[in-house]
Amino acid sequence: MPNVSRVLSYRHLVGDDFVPPTSPQVFFEPADTETGVWVAGDLLTPGGSVLDLGSGSGAAAAAMARAGAARVHGIDSGAQTVAWASAHYASPASRNGNRPGEGRVTVAQGDFARMTTEELLATAPLPLPRPLVVTSNPPYVPLTLRADAQRRSISGGDDGLKWAPAVIGHGRALRTDLGLTIGSYSTPRKAVQLLEAAGYRVHAVTLCPLPLGEFTLDNMEQVLALEEAGEAVLWRARRGAPAYFIVGLACRWTGPGRTAAGHERLSGDGLLGLLHLAARSRTSRLEALDGPRPDGWNGPLRVLDLPEATVRHHW
Repeated sequence: MPNVSRVLSYRHLVGDDFVPPTSPQVFFEPADTETGVWVAGDLLTPGGSVLDLGSGSGAAAAAMARAGAARVHGIDSGAQTVAWASAHYASPASRNGNRPGEGRVTVAQGDFARMTTEELLATAPLPLPRPLVVTSNPPYVPLTLRADAQRRSISGGDDGLKWAPAVIGHGRALRTDLGLTIGSYSTPRKAVQLLEAAGYRVHAVTLCPLPLGEFTLDNMEQVLALEEAGEAVLWRARRGAPAYFIVGLACRWTGPGRTAAGHERLSGDGLLGLLHLAARSRTSRLEALDGPRPDGWNGPLRVLDLPEATVRHHW
């Protein structure tokens, strides 16, 4: 039988995590954040820590601490974003008695795509205890150059994977497990190929259906081009505008040249086939996934069927 679990409500985000930041410069998408925390949870080891690249508002980092990480250190390039995260999530626990875990969260400003791995680690006030997990929910919307210039906070370049090589490179340098969140339109086959080339195996997948945002709908040229080329998957089961799937990939470090075989390996073609299967579903439960999987992969698969957020920044 397929190994599919379903989550029908938010489990990791709580209370003020659902209050939109007052600064429009701070990324806010609860479903994306919730997905990233589930991915981290698939990899966390008690007593270990997380290096979160492109940490945004800090809500994900705080939720990872609540989920069991001993320490979470976030890096983000936005000054307003880091200021918000520092004020709301990186305060000492004594000042956030109703938020257990936040005292273990630190954030720093930096561009992870330009910094060396050693420079990233040096921004943490204290060494991060091992085992370490690298996570990232980077901008992943495929956009044209014109649209990219208007909304860089969500742009993943022409293939949606502009930031993935840097994220994967830091994980490879540290030889740690890696959690990466992308979109079903972000050339998912290529994403798995990049991961495997760096020595990673996809261990678990989390999918969350989500409507396309207004800016994305107004700038669909690149997404539609990728769909036409067979490198993007949209969900068109409902009337009106198409939706997509947030794709959370929990990846184990195996080392270059060591590829899992048979049912343990989810290939790039396998992930693309899985997303096409999900897109046959009529409801947000993604019930089509209850049938046989295209390539026989039998790893953990989770579907987040979450209430729709009323506010989404930047989309």
